[in-house]
Amino acid sequence: IRNPPRPSPDAPIIIYLPHDLSVQGYKQTSHNTLNTLALSAHATVVEIQYRRSAKEPYPRPIHDVLAGYDWIRKHLSSNPHSHRDPHSPLTRKRLGVCGELAGGSLAAMLALTECTPTGITAAALGNPIVDWTSPIQHPISTDSLSSLNQDLKSLHTNSFAKPEHRYDPFASPLLFFRTPAFELPPPPSLYGIPSSSPEPTSQPDNEKEDPSQLIPKRRSHRKYPPLGSGLRLPSTRILVGDDFVMKDQVLEFAELLQRSVKLHEEESERKTERVET
Repeated sequence: IRNPPRPSPDAPIIIYLPHDLSVQGYKQTSHNTLNTLALSAHATVVEIQYRRSAKEPYPRPIHDVLAGYDWIRKHLSSNPHSHRDPHSPLTRKRLGVCGELAGGSLAAMLALTECTPTGITAAALGNPIVDWTSPIQHPISTDSLSSLNQDLKSLHTNSFAKPEHRYDPFASPLLFFRTPAFELPPPPSLYGIPSSSPEPTSQPDNEKEDPSQLIPKRRSHRKYPPLGSGLRLPSTRILVGDDFVMKDQVLEFAELLQRSVKLHEEESERKTERVET
């Protein structure tokens, strides 16, 4: 937890989700990021150190982030100087979330599912991985990017014990707005093992994963958030690098997010017109 130099009772809270706890030099990078966020936004910054590894695959990171969010709501987000209704947005500190890569995926999940009047109101996503169901393409990259692309390839392979976990919108937030682009393959096709063999407990090496086994399917839009859910999509800033290997899915996510915001604004206008008439 990092506080600004002169914290105020109503200072906002920023939840920071790191890209991956196993990255070399992570602690120093995290320390600098937390201090910068606290100073620039004059906010209390809370890092949730979620677990993610081949031994603790998805949905473990999701559970950790949601548990951390509940702790923040219980212990940090109430304004102690307010005497208003505790369920009113006026008695809660503003909450935002930010993250990059795998942390950006989890930040998007949290922003889309906890955007209640007293929940997440803003999000910042850097090169987020928003669709784990699509295979990573392997374009020719510069030497400076080859290490990152290899890390992403490993992350994509080792983060899920079961193929179906990739198709959960909480893991792949793009799927809140549309259906998957590929059919869920049966385990024998995905792993190249006889159907009578026991189900593996973790993903195999990259070389055993065959994207050619994925069967494309027609995509269709999904309406999110559902009407009557009480959710309102937060203000969101998305940054993506020109050479990011998953750039296309990030751009699609941004487009569908804007589409959803526009649809809900039009629906609100229609409701207002019906009330006035």
